[in-house]
Amino acid sequence: MLIGFSGACNSGKTTLARVLAEELRGMGYDVALVEEVVREVFEIYRRCYGFESLEELRKSDKHFQFQFDVLKAQIEKENVALNESEIVLSDRTVYDNLFYTVFWNSMDWKTLREYVSLFRSLGNRRYDLVFLCRPLRNCEKDGFRDYDLNCVEIQDLVIELLVDRENIVEVPDIGLENRVKFCLEELRNYLD
Repeated sequence: MLIGFSGACNSGKTTLARVLAEELRGMGYDVALVEEVVREVFEIYRRCYGFESLEELRKSDKHFQFQFDVLKAQIEKENVALNESEIVLSDRTVYDNLFYTVFWNSMDWKTLREYVSLFRSLGNRRYDLVFLCRPLRNCEKDGFRDYDLNCVEIQDLVIELLVDRENIVEVPDIGLENRVKFCLEELRNYLD
C-alpha cells in the first residue's frame, strides 16, 4: 500500500508522516517512510553547480532537469520501499513534482511535452491514499521553500485536481496529536 502526503510547503507533511510511521510500527505494521527527496537532490545540485537556494535554481536553465531528477529519485525510493514493506508512507507525491515543474517553469511546449512523456514513462504512479495536508496557521518557516507560501492555494487546487477524488483525505489544521488520530482513523478503513 502506497500512501502519499501532499500539500503546500509548511503544512506539516513531514512531521505527520514521521509520527504516523512510528505509530503504525508500534501497532505491528511493516512500514517504510520515504522522506522528501527534493532536499537531497538539491544538495547534489548545490555541490555540482553552486546553487545556494531553491529559488536561485528555479531561475536557472537547470530547473527542468532538477525536477526530473527529483521525480526519478522519488519513484525509485517508493519502488524500493514497496518491495520491502507492506505499507509505504511517502512525504510528498509525484503530483507535487508535476505541480512544481509546471508552475515554476516558463518552458516551451516542446519541453513540457518531454516532461509529460518522461512522467508517464515512469509508470503514472498511483497512490492508494493521499493525505492532503492543509496549511498550518502557526508553522515555522523552514527556509527551503518559504517563497512557495505565495502559491499555497494554487498548489492545493492542482493537487486536488490531479489525484482521484476518492483517494484524497483532507487533513485539517487541528494540531499534531489530533491530526495523527484523524489519519489513523482514516487508515483503519484501508488496513482492515
